[in-house]
Amino acid sequence: MKLKVNRKNIEVFEGALVRHALLRYFVWKGWDVRFIDHLTVYDRWGHEIDLDAPASQHEQIKFKLPQTT
Repeated sequence: MKLKVNRKNIEVFEGALVRHALLRYFVWKGWDVRFIDHLTVYDRWGHEIDLDAPASQHEQIKFKLPQTT
């Protein structure tokens, strides 16, 4: 199944969750996957979505890294 994460095309297995799509993206970027649980994730319309939502319901997802002070 193909979808976009922050404008990057990725492919994940059928039945994947949003969490799995983010994991794939983070591995591709070489980032620490421990930050995935601290992200705020949005669908293509800007609605916040849960990490455990089915990725098949979302063609595009975006996330914002948490702000540090």
